[in-house]
Amino acid sequence: MGKITIHDVAEKAGVSISTVHQALNGKKGVSEETRKRIRKIAEEMEYQPNPIASSLKRKHQKIAVIIPQSNYYKPVWHGVRDYLNGATKHNLSWTEMPFNESDSSALGGMLDTIFAEEIDGILITGHSEVFTKENWQEIHEKGIAVSLIGADMPDSHRIFCIMPDYEIIGRTMAELVLSRIPVYGSIAICAGNPKWDPHKKVVQGFESYLKECGAPNRIYRDNSWNRKQESYAGILEMMRQPDIAACCSVLSQSSALLGRAILELGKKGMVFAVGSDFADENIQYLKEGVFNNLIQKNPYTQGYLGSKSLVEYLTMGRQHVPERVFVGSEVVFKSNVSMYQDKSYRSLLI
Repeated sequence: MGKITIHDVAEKAGVSISTVHQALNGKKGVSEETRKRIRKIAEEMEYQPNPIASSLKRKHQKIAVIIPQSNYYKPVWHGVRDYLNGATKHNLSWTEMPFNESDSSALGGMLDTIFAEEIDGILITGHSEVFTKENWQEIHEKGIAVSLIGADMPDSHRIFCIMPDYEIIGRTMAELVLSRIPVYGSIAICAGNPKWDPHKKVVQGFESYLKECGAPNRIYRDNSWNRKQESYAGILEMMRQPDIAACCSVLSQSSALLGRAILELGKKGMVFAVGSDFADENIQYLKEGVFNNLIQKNPYTQGYLGSKSLVEYLTMGRQHVPERVFVGSEVVFKSNVSMYQDKSYRSLLI
């Protein structure tokens, strides 16, 4: 018999090579029961680890990319595809599974596809609605590595999470606003879903900065988080308040509605306005002067680094990588918006 390899251990245990790597190196991604079973098999086979990368590269790796197809996620898809299309040195393939966030029925067959195609890794946005806690446990027990984009989700047993620092975004937004309005001017904020961690943390950062500065400005809040007519009606009513000197939004959808309300009420140029994210409408509002700034959460970088982390983990057994990586956010002006739209600048944003 030749030298026992990690492939032999994986075959004997009936799991993927990445699962053996996780089990033998004390990494997250496998249950304690599976970890003990794999270690026992490795010991019985007298397996002596070689550099893991050379073993992992011999196996063809399959990745499922599960990202919404809404306007906000276009740059995320660009980042994912740019990295994966350029990762020709790795023996891998990927399946794209775009979905409509408002259509939960479309998610039903995803789990069956993942298991049927023997997927090794999943790149997915941190939305708890995609899979249930039980689904994530089943994925975890199958030894499938998970890389999250945009938000963390502990139930997913993720290996990596690539996300913005939402509290810093809120603080940045607050500093922009305070620098442009008097102390007696009120602030309207589209605060999103208070139960969703990214929205909540942006608001927390915003409020903590105001408190640290001793700002007495009155705050109006709207907690809608979709594009429905009732959401627009709530934002429009909030913006009718005559004392509002500035307004901002923590999410893309409400930013578009906020820009629309500013125009309808004839308040363009009369209130300082900060929107979020690079949706087409928001960019147009920035160019037209409806918004003074946009906060850009680097979705392209999230997609690129999320793909890179997962691929390198699966194919090279890359260790000592932080479980959570924060990408920087940036303030976009009308004067520099073209830089973020130009493909030739993408590599500079990573």
